[in-house]
Amino acid sequence: MSIRYGVSLILEPGFTASLHRARQVICSQYGCWAAEMHSVHLPLTGYFPCPEEEVPALAAALEKVADDFRSEYTESFLVRTGLLAFGQEEGSIYVPFDGGSNAISEPRSADLLQGEVTEVLSRLNLTLGGKLVPLNFALLQHSGLPEQVFQSAVRFAEGVVNGLQLPGRVALSELTLFRYESAAAGEDWSGGSWAADLSWQIVNAFELS
Repeated sequence: MSIRYGVSLILEPGFTASLHRARQVICSQYGCWAAEMHSVHLPLTGYFPCPEEEVPALAAALEKVADDFRSEYTESFLVRTGLLAFGQEEGSIYVPFDGGSNAISEPRSADLLQGEVTEVLSRLNLTLGGKLVPLNFALLQHSGLPEQVFQSAVRFAEGVVNGLQLPGRVALSELTLFRYESAAAGEDWSGGSWAADLSWQIVNAFELS
């Protein structure tokens, strides 16, 4: 069994429920389960290995990040930057966000939170690799659909998301530490092979608002 960890945001419950409904409809329509194998969360990191003995220290550090963030940002949120974004190569469709802010003059709070999480992982010598992940919620991932069918899925997803009339901004609810298991992924979690048998649990959840 291959084990990885990840740090994510949980968004306000009403918005989370809307994303869940949209993802179920789209994944079911096109028989693509990679996105549906996940909790309804917004990743701040990719998958990363973490020795079991380091997990308590990681959780404690993330709790401090959440406490400090909650003290500084009493009304933090994400802003949707468009209806959808998609990548033909990876066969993925997303709801895109930016970091949000409390006021135009202030830094984007969720971007700062992502930076703090990345710093925590660096201090603990936990390697992420690559760049920071975009703030995207996956409606479809690693679909493997032919080009014409994928374009059909994009049009379908646009209609589904548009019909939900999602708000333009959404409050942050929790910072979460996830533990993932997959035998199919082996040592390579980058290509979506985890979708065959992914299981997950929330190790810790820390309130942000």
